[in-house]
Amino acid sequence: METKKDILDTIQLHSEGVQDILTQPPHWMVRWGNTTIFFILLLILVMSCVIKYPEFVPSAVIISSRNPPEKLEARINTKVEEIFVTDHQPVSRGQILMVLQSTADYKDVIRLRAIVDSLGNRGVEHFPLGEVAGFKLGEIQADYNAFARALTDAQLYTTLQPYSPDYAAANKSLAESRSRIRTLQQQKSLEQTKYELSKREFDRYQELFKERVVSASEMNLEKMKFLQAEQSLENISLAISQLQEGMLGIEKTRSGATINAQKDKINLTAQTGQLFEQLRKSLNAWEQNYLLTSSVAGVVGFQQFLGKNQFVKTGDILLSVMPDDKDMLIGGLRVPATNSGKVKVGQKVLLKLDNYPYQEFGMVEGRVKNIANAPDKDGNYYVNVILPKGLQTSFHKILPFDKELKGNAEIVTQDLRLIERFFYQMRKLLRFE
Repeated sequence: METKKDILDTIQLHSEGVQDILTQPPHWMVRWGNTTIFFILLLILVMSCVIKYPEFVPSAVIISSRNPPEKLEARINTKVEEIFVTDHQPVSRGQILMVLQSTADYKDVIRLRAIVDSLGNRGVEHFPLGEVAGFKLGEIQADYNAFARALTDAQLYTTLQPYSPDYAAANKSLAESRSRIRTLQQQKSLEQTKYELSKREFDRYQELFKERVVSASEMNLEKMKFLQAEQSLENISLAISQLQEGMLGIEKTRSGATINAQKDKINLTAQTGQLFEQLRKSLNAWEQNYLLTSSVAGVVGFQQFLGKNQFVKTGDILLSVMPDDKDMLIGGLRVPATNSGKVKVGQKVLLKLDNYPYQEFGMVEGRVKNIANAPDKDGNYYVNVILPKGLQTSFHKILPFDKELKGNAEIVTQDLRLIERFFYQMRKLLRFE
């Protein structure tokens, strides 16, 4: 009897193709494919939870020293009259760098400025009008003429003393009045003696008249003498009183002359001082418009090609002065409003400078120092960045700083996991935000 196996072997249940599949075991990719895919997806999920990628807020940056470069621009449409420096020349504070053309002779204006500054505490009355009389001052001429007239009036007043005659006449009248009073007082003393003698004689005659020793005519004659002595004494007293009253009027006149003299002197001095300050103000305005000076010690640099008689327009930056004091470098960022709320103090800032390509020199690292509370007119926030390592780059190169540096900055706000970024994008696509 044939076995079952032999029977099965003799029966052809499938085609040749099916027999090939059934008789050959599947490839390992087929057998382990699902498991491999599952582990790959699981690995991607784990890595997306573990790996963090920083988020950047881009911005433009300008690096300068704590004392930023001074930029000198034209304040008026005119031509260049004189250039006193060359490019990259060291300059001192207050040094004149360039003069723009005006209706005044700049040499005369500079000399006038030196005279004004040299007065100091000596007072305006020492101003040398004769020396400045021939100066060509252009826009300043009107203010100088007004000051010169006021100063001339003050000097003439001091020299001529217009109230001196009134004061001297009053003093002379007072002296004469005092002399006359002294004379009258002496006469009054004599008349007083005569009066007293006449009174005693009259009293004696009255007693004799009562005793009928003297006649009535003799009594009347003696009374007449007594009344004349009394009248003379009263007249002298009245004259003294009138002279004293006249002296009071003279004193009042003299005091008025003194007061008027002081008042006029104060008014002339105040007017001269005001016009002197107006002249100083005009000098300052002329210097601001036509004189380019350095307010710091440093190195001057030309911002464009400049030559004598070259026309310049208002707002054109002509020169810049890099201060010698470069001990501390800072960066200024203008961060747009987008994502500005993520910027915090102390965050890292990666600076890529245009002057030194970061692919070759590397990036400079900074830290956010402070952030403006309100945006500017363009909606940007000013962010101040400090450079803890100076201009040392990520390639350990120290960049020289001899001018203002510009470039791009990236503020590293926070590290987000890849899965968080994926879900943020999903929420955005699904309009959950």
